Amino acid sequence: MFRAAIIYLPGGFGVRLRRFYYQKKFKKCGKNLIIDVGVTIESPHLISVGDNVHFDKYCIIATGETLLGNIKNKKNVNHQRQDAEILIGNNIHFAQFCILMGHGGLSISNNVVLSAGCKLYSLTNTAYDIEDRSKIVSLMPYSQANFLKGAIVLGENIWLGLGTIVMPGVTVEKNSFSVANSVLISSFAENSYIAGNPAACVRKRFIVAPDKPQK
Repeated sequence: MFRAAIIYLPGGFGVRLRRFYYQKKFKKCGKNLIIDVGVTIESPHLISVGDNVHFDKYCIIATGETLLGNIKNKKNVNHQRQDAEILIGNNIHFAQFCILMGHGGLSISNNVVLSAGCKLYSLTNTAYDIEDRSKIVSLMPYSQANFLKGAIVLGENIWLGLGTIVMPGVTVEKNSFSVANSVLISSFAENSYIAGNPAACVRKRFIVAPDKPQK
């Protein structure tokens, strides 16, 4: 009851109460944290949060070290933390209804925006056994289902458009952007303009001017 009251308490008092509560629960917490109404957070002891982070209304942040099922790992060398750890930098806005599934690890650098409805899945089910596609498998029961686990890494100054989905093991390097409803199943280099399902880099986000001659 107490936790539910904290989650759904509206107004400025609710924001202040949630800040006070989660500052004690997070592994690390910076300044000016805003957790809006309806936000649910599981295993906060595995989450580090920088300065000026805003979890907007009804976001879901979930992680944990105990997993069931047939887990296949997709290594991401860019995530330098333990599995299930979520690292969030400075100046971050998670807009309404974002979902962060951090069981495989999440690293989010500074100056990042996830538009409404974005989803980061570092753990997801697979429709078949990755090692043997001749097997007939079922999603139920979950304790025997197939899962793919891999850390997601977002570099600095990333903007994910409405409803973007990022799958396990993906790295998006700095200064990149995804259009609405993109589905990222592979990694992207710096300064990518990303679109599609499955997503591809369709051009550079910014025009990079050639170096000016030295005077």
